[in-house]
Amino acid sequence: MTRPLTIVGGGLAGLSLAVSLGQRGVGVEVFEKRRYPFHRVCGEFVSGVSESVLRDLGIQKCFSDGVPIGSMAWFMRGRMAMEQALPEPALGISRYTLDARLALLAQQSGVFIHQREGYRAEDREGVVWACGKRLDQQTRWVGLSAHFERLEVDCLEMHCGPLGYLGMSPIEGARVNVTGLFRRESSLKARGVEWIYRYLESNGCGLLAERLRAATLVPDSFAAIAGFEFGAQQATGFALGDRSLLIPPFAGNGMSMALEAAAQAVPLLEAYACGELDWPKTQRRFRALQRESFGLRMNVATRLHPLLLSSFGLRMLGVLASARLLPTQRLFNALR
Repeated sequence: MTRPLTIVGGGLAGLSLAVSLGQRGVGVEVFEKRRYPFHRVCGEFVSGVSESVLRDLGIQKCFSDGVPIGSMAWFMRGRMAMEQALPEPALGISRYTLDARLALLAQQSGVFIHQREGYRAEDREGVVWACGKRLDQQTRWVGLSAHFERLEVDCLEMHCGPLGYLGMSPIEGARVNVTGLFRRESSLKARGVEWIYRYLESNGCGLLAERLRAATLVPDSFAAIAGFEFGAQQATGFALGDRSLLIPPFAGNGMSMALEAAAQAVPLLEAYACGELDWPKTQRRFRALQRESFGLRMNVATRLHPLLLSSFGLRMLGVLASARLLPTQRLFNALR
């Protein structure tokens, strides 16, 4: 007889954790406010996580049709500043597809998923918080995502300007994920996907906005989120994924961090469920693993992020990139 676990949030971290625990015979229930499948604001770019982590979690088959991505191109206000191979290949796959597959696999592993049902109880023993970033409408960021067809993108494209940046990368089904992070501009007015075009135009990326307008928007794929800050999200309880640490999206490491955190949590939660660890010790050990695994990359990303959002920083990065003096390999390693 094992102690049951409750996972609040059925995103990448929560579902991966649920699958792995369910396959180990641990009783798990998941609460997810929406019904699968649905679109999220996410770069849908998996970089840095090893095959062994996916295999240990028991979820590798869910990534079978992910699109290999081998290179990147950086644009500063519409002009290419750098183009080169990625130090390690990445994978493009939509959360619309991936989360639905993981939810099905979790159910097949014995996990009960409460869809369209929020978790209303207080924090208690055996509750794992994986419900995404904390939202506070007073904060300054807005995230925008959509999928497009008939858009030629065969690498990771990053387009930067003083208001923010937008990434584009291929995903399954000959589609392209387009996701941007921008400072809120109260003067901008739009509806739906027009928000992406308007922010790009205000960000000095008018040609990119025209390029997207000429492509075909995948119906109902537009998603938006606002009111969040980067860094540590929840100081108490057992939290993982974006609910624990929210890394700036330019790092391209958010999805991998969610998967790595889930893999680290599995043996500790299994030990708790079997009565080998008490709940306070389970939490302390997991937080120590989080600091050890993610402390450096969070620190590097937090320091670099402001450079991508200032005219001086963009000029400096552009000069370094043109002179091939930007230490991309070292930065890539530090962010993974």
